[in-house]
Amino acid sequence: MKKTYFISTAAIATLGVALLFWQPWQSPQSHALLVTSQAPTGGDFTLEGEHGKTSLHDYAGNIVLLYFGYTTCPDICPTNLSNLSSAMRQLTDGERAKVQVLMISVDPERDTIEKLNTYLPYFHPSFKGLVGTPEQTAEIAKRYGAVYQKAAIGEGALGYAVDHSAFTYLINQQGQLVAQLPHATTGDEFVSAIRSQLTLK
Repeated sequence: MKKTYFISTAAIATLGVALLFWQPWQSPQSHALLVTSQAPTGGDFTLEGEHGKTSLHDYAGNIVLLYFGYTTCPDICPTNLSNLSSAMRQLTDGERAKVQVLMISVDPERDTIEKLNTYLPYFHPSFKGLVGTPEQTAEIAKRYGAVYQKAAIGEGALGYAVDHSAFTYLINQQGQLVAQLPHATTGDEFVSAIRSQLTLK
């Protein structure tokens, strides 16, 4: 029977070392939090993007770094996105042209494409956001092993936060999920992971 473990945003921020069962690529310095005891399958999906319907297969031939987050995330998402931005700056122009960072919102009730397109360029102009219905988001997250849930935050203006796992999913140029990279993977580590899969033509 599949066992799924949920780690809250607060726990991700405070816990440093745990076991990750499935991770084909891992740098010596990486630490990870357990999300699932079975390898996620990944696979193609279609969601709403900047120019309408956007599918994973639209990026065939590119390395895709897929992240599940949301625009009002207080700390976990900005950390991960900043590290991804650092990686993009370290790549050559030719490498960068073959890499796409995508963020699927786990807060589709509040995040719109317009909001994502305002938020993500603060980290890197090439980063793209995707949003779907709550049902679409849940189905894709399940296939990738991502977990999330609403968390009340009292009487604050936002009303609720979204606790979520914080892996970045490395998808090769054939659209296959090959690794899940843990929260706080550094820019250097992202570069190594990208180059381990990248074939330039």
